[in-house]
Amino acid sequence: MYNIRRKLWILTVLLFVVSTVMLKVSPDKQVEENIATASTPVQAEVAQTGVFADSGEKFVAHRGYSNYAPENSIPAFEFAGKMGFWGIETDISQTADGQFICMHDEEIDRTTDGSGVVGEMTMDMINQFRIDKGNYIRKCENTKIPTLTEFLEICKQYNCVAVVEIKYVSDFDALLGVIVGSGMESRCIIAGSLDDVKEVRFRNNVIPVMTLGYAPTPYTDNLAQISEIPENRGVLFNFPQVDKTAIDIIHQQGVYCGVWSVDDAELAQEYANYGADFIITNEIPARIGNQMINDKE
Repeated sequence: MYNIRRKLWILTVLLFVVSTVMLKVSPDKQVEENIATASTPVQAEVAQTGVFADSGEKFVAHRGYSNYAPENSIPAFEFAGKMGFWGIETDISQTADGQFICMHDEEIDRTTDGSGVVGEMTMDMINQFRIDKGNYIRKCENTKIPTLTEFLEICKQYNCVAVVEIKYVSDFDALLGVIVGSGMESRCIIAGSLDDVKEVRFRNNVIPVMTLGYAPTPYTDNLAQISEIPENRGVLFNFPQVDKTAIDIIHQQGVYCGVWSVDDAELAQEYANYGADFIITNEIPARIGNQMINDKE
């Protein structure tokens, strides 16, 4: 009887030690262990829900169809819609008086005839300037800096998914208010820094959120980071970071995987075959043969 009690006591102690060690495993360490166990490329995919449930290959026009119109301009967004892109991407910053405009840089200098930091300018100040640089600018004279609302309306008109990358936003309630108010909540993806997408997720569970990956950072670093958000999450990878094996592992972790910016048709087809959830491009139109596939041209 003594030996039995002693063995039971030892077993109890061992179980306690094991459970304590497991509880102390950090999220990053847990992701590393998950990746190690998932290293065999089994075709296990993240659930395709919401915007990702759309059928067919998913090409996203980078800053609008920016190889053929000035980036982040109304002509670039409209051209992307007419060419049949699944999605249109833009960059969003907030003005000093709380409005949201489509602008990649912190300042407006590079693409417009004006100068200044977006976050230090009011919307009235922004409206004084015009986009005067970019591809085919001569065909797009007197082009204003678009608002987030105008961008979303174009996406809605052409039934394109709105991919919104946060550059500078201080009022996340207002940002989501614009998106929800436009009726595009279920046709939107928001990308940005981990802190920014956490702010979005705290307020909204419908819109998928994605952090940004940059080569040559290992994709596993981004995968560990996004694990801080429990669901409906992904990473938008600079395409050299990932291959088929990496995308399989990413999906096995319940994480969406977008890639940017892929401008070679053969390479884009490879990533489509790998199972990338969408592909951001400056160049490749969504076409069947030589025909535009959007009937709202």
